[in-house]
Amino acid sequence: INIRPRSLNVNAMIDANGVITVRVKGNAQFTVEPYGKNHALHVFIDPISNYGIDFSAPNILYFGAGEHDVGDIYLQSGQTLFIDEGAVVYATVYGIHADNIKILGRGILDNSKADIPNITEKKEDESTVIGWERRHAINFVCCKNVEVDGIVIRDPFVYAMNAVSCEHIHINNVKIIGCWRFNSDGVHFANCIDGSLVNSFLRTFDDSVCVRGFANYDYYMFLNQEKKEELSFVCKDILIRNCVVWNDWSKNIQIGTETNAEEIKNICFEDCKLIHTTGRAIAIWLVDRAKIHDITFKNILVEYDGHLMKKKYQQDSENVFISEYDPDFGGHLVHFVISRHPAFSMIQSEEELGSISGVSVENIRLYGIQKPRFLFQGCGSNSLCENIELNGIYWNGEPISNELFERQTEKNEFVKTIIYER
Repeated sequence: INIRPRSLNVNAMIDANGVITVRVKGNAQFTVEPYGKNHALHVFIDPISNYGIDFSAPNILYFGAGEHDVGDIYLQSGQTLFIDEGAVVYATVYGIHADNIKILGRGILDNSKADIPNITEKKEDESTVIGWERRHAINFVCCKNVEVDGIVIRDPFVYAMNAVSCEHIHINNVKIIGCWRFNSDGVHFANCIDGSLVNSFLRTFDDSVCVRGFANYDYYMFLNQEKKEELSFVCKDILIRNCVVWNDWSKNIQIGTETNAEEIKNICFEDCKLIHTTGRAIAIWLVDRAKIHDITFKNILVEYDGHLMKKKYQQDSENVFISEYDPDFGGHLVHFVISRHPAFSMIQSEEELGSISGVSVENIRLYGIQKPRFLFQGCGSNSLCENIELNGIYWNGEPISNELFERQTEKNEFVKTIIYER
């Protein structure tokens, strides 16, 4: 029986009746997988909650134990949405130009009743779909002082949580699970300043944790509003720490793909456990004008799956995903790429692309049958991928040699100063 993350060093015991016993000390988030990836048990041992909430206060939206079919919830400044233990709230939550808002509790925000609209446009030269309405489970736009703590987000329609141009947004002990739709991402920080995602569990089909730059504001359903001048064009000071990430198809932790910002800087991913990885584990994919710099990936555990899933996009809600394995798909442990994208780039030419510089990758421990692969790619003399330092890359417990690193690394002529140290 696999218990993940493996860093817990937990052994499971099975008695004659098939009862599985797992002993864990302290708070933990882990999976028990007696049948491989299918029918896994997700276990969340939470700290005792003490929110100090007066549930009768007029600024509290309280949902107690039971099922609540709500629809859309729009949080106003100063409001707290409290989903108590035992509650299942079927809803989509919005915070738009709202300050000092919170989503708290130990209950479930369920987005499974949302449905995917018909695709309205598709690029002939790219399989990515565009032009369809996105209703994320939680949407924060131009908000300040946001707190999310304790809840479970189940079956998000698109992203579990999308924050655009927010300041001081902090997410703690959130669990995201049941992501079966093709574009079901986890948590995105787009053009945000001072944000964090800590002590959380994310199981997503598509990208799990992303730091991004969005300037194509009208691309989203609620962005035809006034006050567009409030949009930030910098994304900075974002911390992702102590998260357990299960990705079923795409990228675990990344900066990009959308990178329409002046700068994306001071971003730190640390002490994270990537318990299922089928594609790119650690990624920076720059397709726009941002200058990406001062980035840290530190103390990351990566567990590769034995087979990698074939790339495929959903066209409508009737197009159910069926596993198709492709051993040649994905698999980059580190993937830092600059390239213009026909669907996601807002710039008009490759000459406008930004750059990647000053990235530290430290103490990365990979487990799996696939050898670690590395890809570094710039896109012109003004769009360099440079000054990348890698220190301590381990494969199945052993540090990889300089010779193996060189043999497993792809790079082009617009990559400068890649340093690997054992």
